[in-house]
Parts: sequence; C-alpha cells; structure tokens
Amino acid sequence: MEPGMMFGGTLMLVLSLLAIAIAVLWILMPFAIFGTKPLLQQVIDQQRRTNELLTQLQASRDRAR
Repeated sequence: MEPGMMFGGTLMLVLSLLAIAIAVLWILMPFAIFGTKPLLQQVIDQQRRTNELLTQLQASRDRAR
C-alpha cells in the first residue's frame, strides 16, 4: 500500500468522524438552549428582587439622613 493512499484513507476517516460529531452537536444544540431558558428566567427574577431590595435600602438610608 502506498503512503499517499494510507494518508488519504486516514484523512477521510478523520473528516467523517468530525462530520458525524458536528451533526450530533447540531441536533442537540436546540435542546441545550431550551434547557437553559428556565434557569435564565430564575436569574432574571432574582435580579429584579435584588434591585427592589437595593431600592428599599437606599430609600431607608435617605430617610435616615
């Protein structure tokens, strides 16, 4: 077997495996994104609560002066 043919076969195998990996990731990506949406909503809700508490704290400090 010639060295050039062996390299070509190996290259085809590597490219095929890479293409399969990319296809699997492409299929799974939407599920990963939709899985994070509830977590992001929790972070947003907590941030709003923190902002409300900071506003209340600032108002109580302003009244104390």
